[in-house]
Amino acid sequence: MLTKLIVEVYAWIIEIYLWLVVLIAGVAGYHYGSNLFGTFGLYLEPHLIGKLIGALICALAALLVSSVVMGPILVVFDIRKSIKSFEMKEGSFSQFVHRTERREPSLPDDARQS
Repeated sequence: MLTKLIVEVYAWIIEIYLWLVVLIAGVAGYHYGSNLFGTFGLYLEPHLIGKLIGALICALAALLVSSVVMGPILVVFDIRKSIKSFEMKEGSFSQFVHRTERREPSLPDDARQS
Protein backbone atom coordinates (compact mmCIF):
# COMPACT_ATOMS: atom_id res chain seq x y z
CA MET A 1 0.00 0.00 0.00
CA LEU A 2 2.83 2.39 0.80
CA THR A 3 4.49 1.75 -2.56
CA LYS A 4 1.26 2.67 -4.37
CA LEU A 5 1.04 5.84 -2.30
CA ILE A 6 4.61 6.76 -3.20
CA VAL A 7 3.90 6.31 -6.91
CA GLU A 8 0.75 8.47 -6.67
CA VAL A 9 2.59 11.20 -4.74
CA TYR A 10 5.41 11.12 -7.28
CA ALA A 11 2.91 11.58 -10.12
CA TRP A 12 1.41 14.59 -8.29
CA ILE A 13 4.88 16.08 -7.73
CA ILE A 14 5.61 15.82 -11.45
CA GLU A 15 2.24 17.44 -12.27
CA ILE A 16 2.89 20.34 -9.90
CA TYR A 17 6.43 20.70 -11.23
CA LEU A 18 5.21 20.98 -14.82
CA TRP A 19 2.64 23.65 -13.94
CA LEU A 20 5.21 25.63 -11.95
CA VAL A 21 7.73 25.50 -14.79
CA VAL A 22 5.15 26.82 -17.27
CA LEU A 23 4.06 29.53 -14.82
CA ILE A 24 7.60 30.67 -14.01
CA ALA A 25 8.57 30.65 -17.69
CA GLY A 26 5.51 32.75 -18.51
CA VAL A 27 6.35 35.29 -15.82
CA ALA A 28 9.98 35.42 -16.93
CA GLY A 29 8.92 35.82 -20.55
CA TYR A 30 6.57 38.64 -19.58
CA HIS A 31 9.29 40.38 -17.61
CA TYR A 32 12.00 40.05 -20.26
CA GLY A 33 9.74 39.99 -23.34
CA SER A 34 10.37 43.47 -24.71
CA ASN A 35 14.12 43.13 -24.06
CA LEU A 36 14.14 39.76 -25.79
CA PHE A 37 12.63 41.16 -28.97
CA GLY A 38 14.94 44.18 -28.78
CA THR A 39 18.00 41.96 -29.06
CA PHE A 40 16.68 40.64 -32.37
CA GLY A 41 15.97 44.16 -33.66
CA LEU A 42 12.20 43.84 -33.25
CA TYR A 43 10.88 46.84 -31.38
CA LEU A 44 7.17 46.58 -30.75
CA GLU A 45 5.73 49.97 -29.98
CA PRO A 46 3.31 48.99 -27.25
CA HIS A 47 5.56 47.18 -24.80
CA LEU A 48 2.60 45.22 -23.47
CA ILE A 49 2.25 43.30 -26.73
CA GLY A 50 5.94 42.40 -26.68
CA LYS A 51 5.68 41.27 -23.08
CA LEU A 52 2.59 39.13 -23.75
CA ILE A 53 4.16 37.52 -26.81
CA GLY A 54 7.35 36.90 -24.82
CA ALA A 55 5.34 35.29 -22.03
CA LEU A 56 3.54 33.04 -24.49
CA ILE A 57 6.71 32.00 -26.33
CA CYS A 58 8.63 31.27 -23.11
CA ALA A 59 5.73 29.30 -21.64
CA LEU A 60 5.41 27.20 -24.79
CA ALA A 61 9.16 26.59 -24.94
CA ALA A 62 9.21 25.51 -21.29
CA LEU A 63 6.21 23.23 -21.89
CA LEU A 64 7.94 21.57 -24.83
CA VAL A 65 11.20 21.06 -22.97
CA SER A 66 9.44 19.76 -19.86
CA SER A 67 7.28 17.39 -21.90
CA VAL A 68 10.35 15.92 -23.57
CA VAL A 69 12.09 15.48 -20.23
CA MET A 70 9.12 14.23 -18.18
CA GLY A 71 7.10 12.63 -20.97
CA PRO A 72 8.50 9.10 -20.68
CA ILE A 73 7.83 9.00 -16.94
CA LEU A 74 4.25 10.16 -17.48
CA VAL A 75 3.75 7.54 -20.19
CA VAL A 76 4.82 4.84 -17.73
CA PHE A 77 2.30 6.18 -15.19
CA ASP A 78 -0.44 6.16 -17.84
CA ILE A 79 0.37 2.58 -18.80
CA ARG A 80 0.26 1.61 -15.14
CA LYS A 81 -3.18 3.21 -14.72
CA SER A 82 -4.47 1.50 -17.86
CA ILE A 83 -3.32 -1.91 -16.66
CA LYS A 84 -4.77 -1.25 -13.22
CA SER A 85 -8.19 -0.32 -14.65
CA PHE A 86 -8.09 -3.37 -16.94
CA GLU A 87 -7.35 -5.64 -13.99
CA MET A 88 -10.18 -4.13 -11.97
CA LYS A 89 -12.61 -4.57 -14.86
CA GLU A 90 -11.63 -8.10 -15.89
CA GLY A 91 -10.43 -9.53 -12.61
CA SER A 92 -6.85 -10.42 -11.87
CA PHE A 93 -4.27 -10.85 -14.58
CA SER A 94 -3.75 -14.52 -13.73
CA GLN A 95 -7.45 -15.20 -14.32
CA PHE A 96 -7.17 -13.46 -17.69
CA VAL A 97 -4.19 -15.60 -18.69
CA HIS A 98 -5.91 -18.75 -17.49
CA ARG A 99 -9.07 -17.96 -19.47
CA THR A 100 -7.23 -17.44 -22.73
CA GLU A 101 -5.31 -20.71 -22.70
CA ARG A 102 -6.14 -22.90 -25.65
CA ARG A 103 -7.86 -26.19 -24.95
CA GLU A 104 -7.87 -29.33 -26.99
CA PRO A 105 -11.03 -29.72 -29.05
CA SER A 106 -13.47 -32.21 -27.59
CA LEU A 107 -17.04 -33.25 -28.08
CA PRO A 108 -19.73 -31.97 -25.70
CA ASP A 109 -20.93 -34.35 -22.99
CA ASP A 110 -24.25 -34.92 -24.80
CA ALA A 111 -22.52 -36.19 -27.94
CA ARG A 112 -20.39 -38.69 -25.99
CA GLN A 113 -23.39 -40.44 -24.45
CA SER A 114 -25.10 -41.16 -27.77
